[in-house]
Amino acid sequence: MARRFCAFAWLSGLALLLAVVIALQKPHIDSDILALMPQSDTRIDSVEAHFFAGNKQQVMFSITGQNAEQVHDKLNDWLIANDLPARFNVPRIDALSQFYAPYAGRLLSEEYRGALETQTTFSTFYYQKLSQIADPFVSATINLDASLSLGSFLAEQMQNLQTFNLEKNRLTAFHNDAKYYLLFAQISDNAFGINEAELLTASIAQQLKQLSADFPQTTVRYSGAVFHTSANASQAKYEMALFGTLSLLALITMIVWVFRSSVALWLASLTVMSAILGGAAVLLAVFSQVHILTLVFAVTLIGIAIDYSFHGMLDLCSGERKGYSRGLKLALLLSLLTTSLGYASLYFSPMLLLAQVGVFVVAGLFSAWLCTLFITQQWQHQLIIAAPIINIADKLKVSLLGLLQLRRYAIAASVGLITVCYLHTPVSLNNDVRLLNASPQALIENEAFHLSLLGRDNGQIMIMFADDEQALLEQLTTFKTALQLQSPDAELNLLSDLLPSIAMQERNSALVKAKHRQGVFTQVENMTGQPFSASTKVLTLESLLASPLAPLIEQQVMRDDEFVASWFMVTDAPASVLAEFASADPQLLTYNKVALLSEGLTHYSHSLLITLGCAIVLAAFLFAWRFGMVCAFKQSGVLILTIAIILSLCSVLQGSLSIFNLLGSLLVMALSIDYLVFYQINQLSRENIIAISLSAASSMWVFGMLAMSITPAIYSFGLTIMIGLMAIFVLAPLTLELPKSKENR
Repeated sequence: MARRFCAFAWLSGLALLLAVVIALQKPHIDSDILALMPQSDTRIDSVEAHFFAGNKQQVMFSITGQNAEQVHDKLNDWLIANDLPARFNVPRIDALSQFYAPYAGRLLSEEYRGALETQTTFSTFYYQKLSQIADPFVSATINLDASLSLGSFLAEQMQNLQTFNLEKNRLTAFHNDAKYYLLFAQISDNAFGINEAELLTASIAQQLKQLSADFPQTTVRYSGAVFHTSANASQAKYEMALFGTLSLLALITMIVWVFRSSVALWLASLTVMSAILGGAAVLLAVFSQVHILTLVFAVTLIGIAIDYSFHGMLDLCSGERKGYSRGLKLALLLSLLTTSLGYASLYFSPMLLLAQVGVFVVAGLFSAWLCTLFITQQWQHQLIIAAPIINIADKLKVSLLGLLQLRRYAIAASVGLITVCYLHTPVSLNNDVRLLNASPQALIENEAFHLSLLGRDNGQIMIMFADDEQALLEQLTTFKTALQLQSPDAELNLLSDLLPSIAMQERNSALVKAKHRQGVFTQVENMTGQPFSASTKVLTLESLLASPLAPLIEQQVMRDDEFVASWFMVTDAPASVLAEFASADPQLLTYNKVALLSEGLTHYSHSLLITLGCAIVLAAFLFAWRFGMVCAFKQSGVLILTIAIILSLCSVLQGSLSIFNLLGSLLVMALSIDYLVFYQINQLSRENIIAISLSAASSMWVFGMLAMSITPAIYSFGLTIMIGLMAIFVLAPLTLELPKSKENR
C-alpha cells in the first residue's frame, strides 16, 4: 500500500506542478511555421514586422470561367458577412488630384520631362493629351493645373501602382489569355491560433464547395498563410495521435511479452507519464508559447524514457540482492548525463523548435530517472522475466559472440557500405526552410499561381536603408537610374516616385521655370488666358502620410530612431545584377525570406557538425577515464562509424542531408553512448542483452514511425534515428573483449 501511495503522490505532485504552470503562464499552442525560424538581426526584424506583417493576414482568391462575376460577388458578400473586409482599395483620382495640386510643377513624370525639350514637342504633347477626352487624369486636373504636369504625373504613378484593372468595382487581371476576378481579404490576428485557423479554413472551404456545386464551370483558387497554418496543424494533430497511439500499443506489447506482468506495464507507464508530466511542466514554464511540431518531435521522449524502466526492471529481476546493482545505478546516471547534455545543447539553438524539444526531453528524462531510481525498485519482488525471453536472450548472446569473432569483417563491411554510398551520392547539406512545410501540394501550387498572376514570380524584394528620409529618397532615385541603365527592362516602383526628394523637387521646379522663360508654355498661357506659375510648396513625407495614398505609403516606408527604410519589388532584372548592387551598397539589401532562413539553418547545421565532433571527443575522454585508453579507442571508433553510416545512407535515400539529419545524429550519439556504457559495465549478461534489445526495439519502433511522416523534416529525423539505432545495435557489442570461456553464465 505504501508503494502505491508513493507512486500516486509522485504523479499527483507532477500533475499539480503542471497545473500551476498552466494557470500562471496561460500557454498558447502555435502552429505558425515562421514562428520557428531563427531570428535575423534587429534591423531586419523591425523592417519585417513593419512591412510584411499585414501580408500574413491576407487571403487571396482568383476566380475564372463561366459565371465568374456572379461567383466573385457571392464570395465577396460572404466575406463581408463573415467580418473579412477587403484589403485592397483603389484611391480616387479626384481625391489624389486635390491633394497633389499645390505641388504642381515640382512633380514631373518622365514623359512630361521629355516633352519640355522644346516648344514644339511640348505643344504636340499638350494637344495630344487634350484630345484624350476620356482620360480621367486630364479631366480631373486641368482646372487645377492647366500645364497638365499634375495630370501626367498622376497618370504615370497610377499606371505603375495599378497592377490590376478595375471593372465595375471588381479587380481583374489577365493571365495566359484568361480573365481572372480577384478578391483580397484581411483576417484578424487571432485567426492564427490552431483552432481558429482550422475553423476559418473549414468555413471558407465549405463556402467554396457550395459555390463549386452551384457554378461547376467556374474555378476558384485560394491562398494565404492561414491556410498553411491550418493544414500543418491538422497534419501535426493527426501524426501526434497516430504515432502516439501506435507507440503506446507497441510498447505495451513488448512489456507484456517480456515480463508477462501487469506490474511491469504499470511501472513502464509510470515512468513514461512521469517523463511527460515533468517535461511538459518545465517546457511551459520556460516557453509560454509552444509550437505544435514540438509535441510531434517530443513523442520521441516515450522511446527514451522507457529505456530507464526496462533497465531498472531487468536489473531488479537478476540476483537475490535488494534494490539496484551498483553497475545499474552508475549506468543510469551516465546515461542521463550523456543524453541530457546532447539535448541540452539544443536550448541554445537559434531555431525555436529545437530549443523547445531540448527543454522538454531533458526535463522529461530527469523525471523518468527519478521515478526509476526511487519508485520502480519498490516493486522488485513482483518482477520476473518470462522463460521464452530468457531463451531468446541466450540465443542472442550466442549470435553476439559470433559477431564479436567476426569483428574485423563487420567493420570492413561497414566501411565498404559507407564508401559505396558516398561514391553513389556524395554527402551534401540542403537546409531549405520549406522542408518544414507539410501543406498540400494543391495549396503550394495556388501560392505559386497567384504570385505569377500578380507578376511577382520573377520579382525580387529589396530594402533600402538610410539615416533620414531625404537621404533615403535620394538613394532610391540614384539606384533606379543606375539599375535602368544596366537593365533597361527592369521595372520597379519606389517611394521616391510618389515622393521626390526635396532636392529633386527643386531641380524639377528650376527646370520648369527655365522652360517657362524659354517660352515653352506661351501657347498654353495664350489658350487658357492664365499666366503660368510654378509652385513653391514642398511635398514632405508627413504630408503624404495624410493623403489618400497614406495606407500605401505606410506599407512602403518605416521610420525608426536609428534609421529610415523602404522596400520595393524589382521585376525583369537579372538576380546577378541586383546582387552586385546589394554587395556594393551596404544600405541596400536583397530580401529573400526563404533564403535568409535557409542560410540561418545552414549556419546552425555547421554548428551541429561541430557539436557532433565535440560530443565524440567528450565521450572519448569519458570512456578513457572510466574504461581505459584501449576501450575508449574502440568505442570512439564505433561512434564515428555509426555517424558515418547514418549520414551516407540518409544522403543516398534522401538525395541530400538537412539539419534534421544532424539533429537525429545527435540523438543517436547520446543513445549510442548509453549502449556502449551499459555493455562495458554489464557486459553480455542476460539481463543487459534483454534491456538493450528492448530499448533498441522500442526506440526503433517509435522513431521509425516518424519516418512515415509526410513532413520532410520529421521524416528526415525519423529515418536518421532508425538507421542509427540499427547500426549501433550491431556495432556496440564489437567494443567488448572476446571472453575466454564461451559459457553463457
